[in-house]
Amino acid sequence: MDKISPLNIMVLCNQLLYLEALKSLFNAESQLSCKGILMSNPQATSIIKNEDPALLLIDANSMGKKIWNFLYEIRTNTPQIKTIILANNNDPIHLDMAKDNGISGYILKSSPIELLMATIKIVKNGGEFFDRGNYGEAEKDISFEEKYKLSKREMEIITLITNGNTTKTIAQQLGLSFHTIEAHRKNIHKKLNINKVTELIKLISEFDS
Repeated sequence: MDKISPLNIMVLCNQLLYLEALKSLFNAESQLSCKGILMSNPQATSIIKNEDPALLLIDANSMGKKIWNFLYEIRTNTPQIKTIILANNNDPIHLDMAKDNGISGYILKSSPIELLMATIKIVKNGGEFFDRGNYGEAEKDISFEEKYKLSKREMEIITLITNGNTTKTIAQQLGLSFHTIEAHRKNIHKKLNINKVTELIKLISEFDS
């Protein structure tokens, strides 16, 4: 059997410790290979073009408003590179601008690591994911996950369901079998006492309101 080459990721960030932490996280995964660039590097754009990673992960908050010009340049010169943004907030205007700039993924820094990893898989397989957030908000006494005793995997699947994915596409994106996802969905319905996706969306909306 041929050995599967790891997915090449490049992280662009202005904080060295954060950059090294992400590199260590990704390089610990056998299916991922990661390099990093500090945004202060004047050759950043050229390095990205020469390295030609499959996926570019950008710390948006380190760039400020300059990120939109940078993304336009990346999309123009290297349209084959898929991009995921890490950000402190997900204001609708920022999500819209990210989509307009060809971004495939948008993740809050407060989101679980599992969601970031899942997003990488989604983007790798040609999909898109834009994080709605609401993880560990200070004003909430208990999270949705804690209230209904949901596992990290179940929350991951719930997020994908509410973004319009079918059991088949979720299985493909997470690298799991169709029957495994079906089993997770049945457990989720049982825990939440629901029968339909519309009831799931309504329950989440009421919790977040």
